[in-house]
Amino acid sequence: MISSGSVVSAEAVWDHITMADRELAFKAGDVIKVLDASNKDWWWGQIDDQEGWFPASFVRLWVNQEDGNVEPAEGSSEVQNGHLDPSSDCLCLGRPLQNRDQMRANVINEIMSTERHYIKHLKDICE
Repeated sequence: MISSGSVVSAEAVWDHITMADRELAFKAGDVIKVLDASNKDWWWGQIDDQEGWFPASFVRLWVNQEDGNVEPAEGSSEVQNGHLDPSSDCLCLGRPLQNRDQMRANVINEIMSTERHYIKHLKDICE
């Protein structure tokens, strides 16, 4: 999808809290320069002077970037749920926004899993 040596921009769909020193932290809506996408799951990117790894599934790629008229999808009326409006020449790619109920369920499951691990750790500490 990304040609070798090219730098493209991507928009963060979700906040990313870092777990390691070499990870790139960002908030939903941030624009990230994707410098290396050779791994399908983790990409190397840059925001301002910060560089690091981030999950590829947390961003949407922008295309038609060579035209210089690419706008962020957040707040844009041209792109809705990863689809292109016929009057626009900009398309946001990546993982299209799934069914909102499924996304919500995924987030809830992740939170529940995290809380279960946290409770287990608390029990271990108390014992």
